[in-house]
Amino acid sequence: MDLSKHLENAADAVKRRQYPFAIKVYSQLLSIQPDHEQARRGLREALFQKVAQKPASRATAMLTSGVNLLVAAVLKVCRNPAGAANAYERYLAADPLHEGANLALAECLQRAGYRKGALAVLQSYAVAQPRCLPAARGAGALLYEQGRLQEALAMYEQALKIDPRDQESLKRRKDLAAEGALRSTGIEQAKSSRELIKDKEQQRQLERQDRLQMDATEVASELEQLEAKLGGSPDDLNLLKRVARLRELQQDVQGALDCIERACAVNPTDADLQDQAGDLRLRLQEQMVQKARKRGDEAAAARASKLLEEARVAEFRRRTQRNPADLDLRHRLGAALLEVGDVDGSIAELQQAVKDPRRRTEAHFLLGRAFQRKELPEMALGQYEKVLAAAGDSPMAKDARYELGNIHLALGRRDAAMEQFARIMEQDIGFRDVAQKVAALKNSKS
Repeated sequence: MDLSKHLENAADAVKRRQYPFAIKVYSQLLSIQPDHEQARRGLREALFQKVAQKPASRATAMLTSGVNLLVAAVLKVCRNPAGAANAYERYLAADPLHEGANLALAECLQRAGYRKGALAVLQSYAVAQPRCLPAARGAGALLYEQGRLQEALAMYEQALKIDPRDQESLKRRKDLAAEGALRSTGIEQAKSSRELIKDKEQQRQLERQDRLQMDATEVASELEQLEAKLGGSPDDLNLLKRVARLRELQQDVQGALDCIERACAVNPTDADLQDQAGDLRLRLQEQMVQKARKRGDEAAAARASKLLEEARVAEFRRRTQRNPADLDLRHRLGAALLEVGDVDGSIAELQQAVKDPRRRTEAHFLLGRAFQRKELPEMALGQYEKVLAAAGDSPMAKDARYELGNIHLALGRRDAAMEQFARIMEQDIGFRDVAQKVAALKNSKS
């Protein structure tokens, strides 16, 4: 549907300061296309200009429209982000500059899959309220996701003006600078990284420090030297990171974690350090599972596995809350939630993760599993069919066919089940119990 004429009318109304009419038109357009970036941005502009002309009273807004905040909160809990977004918009019509409501609106739009709308909200609010760090940082993340690198860089620069030590913005700005350099200097055509390092001594130092295949003697020698230095400078971040790396090479995960946790205490705002600490904690828990299984203690292994699953959920949820636009994190959180039995939570995350082309097929497969657990076979079938359409003859395709066969079998569709199991047998007769299933279906027919 072409909305251009209506958009022109609304924009013209804003210019003429006919804000109620403009707001009405933009709201109607968003009811038709909720993820229309231009309409969502236009609505924000109309509301902000209206409140600039006549400042809103927070107390009055709460009295007349505060119930919408309560409705939005209830809808969020009930996993209805689109409905919650509509409730937040109703409240913001009375109090357009409410920071919490604007950020919550953007979050709900993202959860509902309306990422363009979320970007419009965050970017518009970051312009209207240039001291709002979450808005600038969130807009930067969504712009980066859409490949709008220069705009993303501008948002992260704004975030760093608010908080020069914000680790997420520092990291993203560094990534963007690197991508910009790659595109502008032709680094991607370089024959090797050696051609890009003119200082040979610097090259040798980098190779020595970043080399993963150091022998045990080299690791022990360097570690002994650095630990002696660390005794005199216990808060030296570079020393702590390097010692942690060397301890990892010695398979001393607990020792590496001790160093990284100390580094986190020195610089608690460093998001990379927090993630590294989280990874090491998960590895330690994995080791506990392996040790229990090795000694044959299945009860202890089961307890350790449950703790590992819960730790993964906590870690990936922490990272996702920090960076909700990272679809890979949403995928990992969705998978972890499925493992602990939070099926609804898993579905909510995986429905976002399918938007990531790198993880789409796997996310569809996990969604199929989740719908099976909810006893929604037809919805599970739809997800597995999407896996087959994308996975070709990969191992995941065989897994998807196997699940399709099981679902058809459970629904009494024996011919459809036979077709799926037979297709698997054509590729791999030893796959799971597919040969027995085919034999049983043949015998039942005869």
